[in-house]
Amino acid sequence: MEIKQILYFCAHIHIHDHMKPTIILLTILVAGGAIVWLIDRLFYHKDRAENVDETEQNGDTGTSRQGCADEGCGLRSICPSEQLLAGECKQEITYYEDEELDAFAGRNENEYTPEEEEQWRDVLYTLQPADLLGWGQSIKHRGLVMPAAIRQEFLQLAAERHT
Repeated sequence: MEIKQILYFCAHIHIHDHMKPTIILLTILVAGGAIVWLIDRLFYHKDRAENVDETEQNGDTGTSRQGCADEGCGLRSICPSEQLLAGECKQEITYYEDEELDAFAGRNENEYTPEEEEQWRDVLYTLQPADLLGWGQSIKHRGLVMPAAIRQEFLQLAAERHT
């Protein structure tokens, strides 16, 4: 079909009078949605992209983030990184009588022996409930990555504390 034929066909479509308000309403809804989408893309996604660029420039790729909602941990309301952004967590490193864990700097979560995991567990379960999120931040600031099993226990304890 050529464009001429399509235009001729569209020009000769007969729209019943009772359909005109529906078509007008539908057109307004579609146009309004397009405007809202455009505003969102132009203004709000620009801010998000700038934040991502700043994070990458600072050398933080987010690969070692513990307990962050961006990784789908399910603790968005108590996420340590969100509290840090809100100014609720301290930037400086605080030790919780866990200096021995600094020996594990540079390790991935699956590179721990059962004995090393037990060291982490001993520290985790001797913490006061109010210290859990601060300890999680301290671990992140010190460049430590919790063993996978300990991270799950930490997230479970943090969730229980906030329910």
